[in-house]
Amino acid sequence: MSKKSAKQTFAAKAPVALKQTMAKPISGYTDPAALRTLMENAKRLGRDDIWREAFRRVCALEGAEQTDPLHRDFYQTLAAYEQLLSEKNGRATRASRTRLKLKSKGVIQCLEDWVSSRTPTESYELLVAAGLAEMTGEQIVLNHREQFSASGVAAAAARLATPADQTA
Repeated sequence: MSKKSAKQTFAAKAPVALKQTMAKPISGYTDPAALRTLMENAKRLGRDDIWREAFRRVCALEGAEQTDPLHRDFYQTLAAYEQLLSEKNGRATRASRTRLKLKSKGVIQCLEDWVSSRTPTESYELLVAAGLAEMTGEQIVLNHREQFSASGVAAAAARLATPADQTA
């Protein structure tokens, strides 16, 4: 019997468990578009841990060029809000009214207006619903309280102390 004519039998092997590895750590990404693709894939695969880490990295990149810690935090929050808004709307969405207010009044007045409004802003509601209360404008005011009015700090603390289901 020649090798070509002989029947070869193969033993069935157990399927190899797929090991999912990433090409590089999320902290090594510098391109927001690549991070957003990673977030989409993580969501599709049910990897909330990777989605959150990539989400935070996208936000960190947005505020990276800011030298003032308050401004850096604000731009990270703005990026988080716009990302959640885009996911909610199913298309890229910018916070145009916030950006207009930012341009005309500046970071501090924008945050003061957010925390002193009678009802929570949409950014507050989206961030809290996503479990990201630490990224809200109210938290920024508390983290940088020396730069805000006493009434703004009190309003921010009061809003964060109220359970999310009672703010609507």
